[in-house]
Amino acid sequence: MPPRKTYYSNRKQNNRKNYGTTAKKSNTQGTNYACNSPKFKIAKTECEWRMGSYRNVYSQFNRTNSKTTFSPTAANKWTRYINSGARVYKFSTTDFTKFFGQQWKNWTPTTAKQYMKKKFGPAIKDVTRGNNNCWLVATTKTVTGRPFTNYTWK
Repeated sequence: MPPRKTYYSNRKQNNRKNYGTTAKKSNTQGTNYACNSPKFKIAKTECEWRMGSYRNVYSQFNRTNSKTTFSPTAANKWTRYINSGARVYKFSTTDFTKFFGQQWKNWTPTTAKQYMKKKFGPAIKDVTRGNNNCWLVATTKTVTGRPFTNYTWK
């Protein structure tokens, strides 16, 4: 039988070369980030305003008596606003008059919408009165102004 060829010396050198790289393998499952990392800021704010907007629309259904000023058609319309990327802000009448003027206590949502479109531009999508003496305002993400930029999504 002929003698066996061995490549032991080559394998030994290859093992020495690769030893350092095999010990320093990177994490193949991705990097772990802390929840307060700036990389989460966009996703976090997106979730905050979406959940807040849905909560504002949902609050229109939580009524102790059976009557509501919010119709099923209006509910679907406002849900479609959120699904298409609009933000739905909820203001009490006190806050609404503080930010937009005392004249809105007795005026219609259509008039309020026209006024707000003049003041804030086409970023205002819709305005309506809701249950429990509140106002809902649908806007795009680009709206600027004090009541919208300082709004806290609870």
